[in-house]
Parts: sequence; structure tokens; C-alpha cells
Amino acid sequence: SVKKGEASYRDFAVLFRTNMQARLLEERMIMEGVPYNVVGGTNFYSRMEIKDILAYLKTIDNGHDEVALRRIVNVPKRGIGSATLEKLDDYAQMREIGLFEAMEQADEIMGLGKAVSRLKPFVQLIQDFREKMASSQMTIAELIKALVKQIKYEEYLQDYEEESASDRMDNVDELVTKAVNFEDAREETSLTEFLGEVALVADIDNLANDD
Repeated sequence: SVKKGEASYRDFAVLFRTNMQARLLEERMIMEGVPYNVVGGTNFYSRMEIKDILAYLKTIDNGHDEVALRRIVNVPKRGIGSATLEKLDDYAQMREIGLFEAMEQADEIMGLGKAVSRLKPFVQLIQDFREKMASSQMTIAELIKALVKQIKYEEYLQDYEEESASDRMDNVDELVTKAVNFEDAREETSLTEFLGEVALVADIDNLANDD
């Protein structure tokens, strides 16, 4: 109807029942070049739980995104405070290395004290998943599921806001579905490629209506 000039995009609405259905609809709109707004909800890739999991995946992938690293260093809470991050940042700048590399060298940083014992399990978690992905021991979907289980993310969501926890976990499950579809559509895939596609969709999603 729009292509024939019989109607405009503003004449149409798509109703869906649950938040997790938004991801598929939004991506389809983007692929077809259809402008849209999500009314009464948050765009899929802007949701807290999706940002958290993607931040973990970015850190596992290469650790260069320090915004992502800072987002999840205390998700769930690990007692790694701003003073500790400041010392790590100073050390990283002095050595001209990344923040995660500084975390890996926490034993060598003066003044961290008890924070070293809090950093080690987090660093080990990231390193373990890196090794598994590098050796193709798990798919991206399996990585997300294993990560969610290992960090007890569902419990974290329950503590954060019990009423929304179930919906938020549904969204995480939808991200797993996205990963499955991504891998099924390609002979060879990588975490880097997956994150690249997600970033592209998320960036288009965040453009102003007239861009």
C-alpha cells in the first residue's frame, strides 16, 4: 500500500504480546527499510539485560571496549569499587595497556589490597570463556547460556527487580535465539561477526526518525 502511494507508514501499527517479540519485528523493519517507533516500551538492544550480556560478550571477544568492561565488572556485584578502577586505570595508562590487561596483572599493582581477590574470579571467568570460544568448544548461543548460568544472572535480576525478572530473562532467551539464527544462516561464524551485526542493527535502531 505504501509503495503504491495508497497509504503512509504512519497509517500502520504492529501489535505484539510480549517484549521479547520486539527483536524479530525490529530487525525485520530495519532489513525492509521501514521506519518505526516502539511505543510503550524500550527498543530491544536498549534494554538493560541485553546491554549487560552484550557487554560480557564484547569483553570475552577482545576486552578493548572499556565502556563495556566497566559496565559489567560489578554485574552481579563483586565489590570492585571506583577507587580500585582508578588504580587499575592509572596502571593501564602508565604501562600503555588496556584496562582488562591491567586486571590480569592485578597482583603487580600496589595498593589494591583485598580487591585483588575480587578481581581474580572475574578475570578467570573471562579468560575461561575466551579459551572455549577460541578452541570452538561452544557456539555463541551456548556461550550466552553458560555465561548467564555461571554469573547467576537470573538471581541478579530477581534481586534487582523481582517483578520484571521473568520478562528480562525472556529477552535474554530471545538474544540466544538471535545467536542460533545467526549461526544457522552461516557456514562459519565468530563472536566478532555476531557482535558486529548486533552493533549495526542497534545503531540503525537508535538513529533519529529523519536520518
